[in-house]
Amino acid sequence: MTTATTQELEQGILKSKIMELQSALFFTESLSIVKLPTHVISDVEVDMEGNIWFAIPRPVQHIDAFDKKISAKLDFFKKGQDFFVKVRGTAFLLADADEIAGNPSLSDEMKEKMMNSIGVKVVVTGYDLVDNRPKPAQNWLKSSTSHLSSWFF
Repeated sequence: MTTATTQELEQGILKSKIMELQSALFFTESLSIVKLPTHVISDVEVDMEGNIWFAIPRPVQHIDAFDKKISAKLDFFKKGQDFFVKVRGTAFLLADADEIAGNPSLSDEMKEKMMNSIGVKVVVTGYDLVDNRPKPAQNWLKSSTSHLSSWFF
């Protein structure tokens, strides 16, 4: 019997939460003059190392105008869910068809999407799992009683 390390458990939790949400905003934090715009991501894959893979539309500019390695953020969300995930990491832009096709971590479906667009691999450096459940409302009678008692006592 093998025991999972804390890092493996965290990767498993992160992967399951990301796969449950599936939608994200992709932000880059480049100091370059030419920057990638913010993209809405609707289909992602997470590999065994915890890297996040997805495709974005080809920009108008030539891909060489952009840095190949960019600091990035992903905000995963889904309407109706009581949590969201904020991921920080380093994004790598993949435009080389051979590099994409030879990657064993990706499904054939994702490889095909990346061939017709730009592939992005985000190496996760940190994340926050945020609980978005509404706080339970306090009983108005109990609340007003405590306010009155604090005024007089």
